[in-house]
Amino acid sequence: MGTARRLPLRSVVLDATAVTLAAEERSPARRVLRRWQDDSVDLYISATTLTEVLRGHTRDTLIHRLLAAMSVRVVDAELGRAAGERIGRTRTRGNVTLDALVAQIASTLPRPVAVMTADVQDMSALVDPDVMVVDVAA
Repeated sequence: MGTARRLPLRSVVLDATAVTLAAEERSPARRVLRRWQDDSVDLYISATTLTEVLRGHTRDTLIHRLLAAMSVRVVDAELGRAAGERIGRTRTRGNVTLDALVAQIASTLPRPVAVMTADVQDMSALVDPDVMVVDVAA
């Protein structure tokens, strides 16, 4: 993840694992996000990601602090259809619905754009060829 800081980006979408790791104050993922914010990179998540990361516990406070700096993209019928078609087009197997929504959101954002995830293999199969995949676990 050390090289991710140097990438020239305009937009980044985080999946659930990226949000969870970046919410931890001393995590490498948090440091990368801070540098991107310093570089005026716009940060996004899918509304479905909220379902994956928020549990109504005090631990959510860290996540809410992180979310305050992000834009939440609503999942509507158009986005849902496009994500489903993306799964079909890429012939991705397994439980990739939420990943496909993240990939579809990335496809709509200003370039250069990246997706921050721990699921590099599935996400790489789902994103457009010009979307960078940043391994949050690296």
